[in-house]
Amino acid sequence: MSDPLLSLPQPSATIQKPFDGDKFSRKQLAEQLTAYLYRLSSGAVLAIDAPWGEGKTWFGKNWAEHLKNDSYKVIYIDAFEQDYIEDPFMLISAEIMEIIDDGIVEDFKQSSLNVTKALLPIAVKALFNVSGRVLLGTSNITEEVSAALSESIDESGNLMSEWIKNNLESHTQNKMAMRQFKESLADFAQSQDRPVVIFIDELDRCQPTFAVKLIERIKHFFDVPNLVFVLLLNREQLEKAVRGVYGNDTDAATYLGKFVNFFFQLPKPDGLDSHYAEQKYTSFIEHTFSRYQFSVDENCNTFIRYLVFWAIEYKLSLRDIEKIIAYYAFAYPVHKLNYLMVYVIMLKLKHNDLFLSLKQNDHQAHEIAKKQIEDLIRKAEKNENSTAQRVLAMVKEWHEAHINDFKEVGENFKAIERDLFATGTDLSGIFKYLAKKIELTMGVQ
Repeated sequence: MSDPLLSLPQPSATIQKPFDGDKFSRKQLAEQLTAYLYRLSSGAVLAIDAPWGEGKTWFGKNWAEHLKNDSYKVIYIDAFEQDYIEDPFMLISAEIMEIIDDGIVEDFKQSSLNVTKALLPIAVKALFNVSGRVLLGTSNITEEVSAALSESIDESGNLMSEWIKNNLESHTQNKMAMRQFKESLADFAQSQDRPVVIFIDELDRCQPTFAVKLIERIKHFFDVPNLVFVLLLNREQLEKAVRGVYGNDTDAATYLGKFVNFFFQLPKPDGLDSHYAEQKYTSFIEHTFSRYQFSVDENCNTFIRYLVFWAIEYKLSLRDIEKIIAYYAFAYPVHKLNYLMVYVIMLKLKHNDLFLSLKQNDHQAHEIAKKQIEDLIRKAEKNENSTAQRVLAMVKEWHEAHINDFKEVGENFKAIERDLFATGTDLSGIFKYLAKKIELTMGVQ
């Protein structure tokens, strides 16, 4: 039996077949949203909301490729990778320039340059020629920056007066530049048979000021017919960013509602019918196992079954599941303790402090873990889930055995003694044995 890989192969930068390997029927959501795009000829901002690790990026990239195959003009921006840029306007306008028609690209480039000059603080306009060479194709220092540099030798009072005068005089010019930019952008967007779609990913991971400024820029400068933005985000985190910029008393939900037309929830597997959710999780986990190149045997199948159970009970994200399988690949083989290995790995991933205390056989930690399991047992009893009750009863008795120093061992937990023969340990050493298999001890016992 070949050993599995210890890390997943990196996905290709190019998606050959959109939604290949789709285990949660998210292609159906993409098709519904695609049909909805036809109704957004006036332009709109959509948001796909899901917690971190639930597959927003995978969904966004596959939907973007699906749209490209359907002759849409599409832009995909990873905002987190580029939140060092002084103003998000530069980021978005530069990306649009990559797909704009040759006949109007020069006009659009100039109008973008004029708006960027108006937006940038005077202190950073001297740096604009550097970024401008890359983003907007110019290497000339603007007259305004030259004037600012020459004025630096003046007295501060004269400099302030001149600065105010220049800004009053340029106000009308800046308004005209912004109007010309929107007209140029609208001409391009409306010349397309279908809406131009711009995906913006990882917005909730950006610096709060950049994230907030980006959605404001979308509303103020890119709100034109036939241009649709799709924001892939965690709404809760973005609302925190809004409060971080405008204060904790800000009604962040109402604020975002001014800039985002529609929020859509990315469907979560654990929100489905329990039997259907179990099928979907099983399919995803088996697919991930195949990507790790496991030779799936009876023990692996046991691990998969128990991982499905814990994924549903603990509402694990898809990223959490991939990490758990990565730990299992590191610990492989585990022989016949896979059903306990899932629980130990999950504790390390989701409750590492508790995991470390349990490894030291801390009685209080076992009490805490036991209480968590008892809460799940009550839920299983309410739902009349006999499988869950049986699994949870075994884990509860495991913690109880540690609490009473193995003076008394429950029948469910005692039954695993037959599986310990190959490990060379006993009931009291199971947790340490399993924990050691997923940790790099560097020779320290």
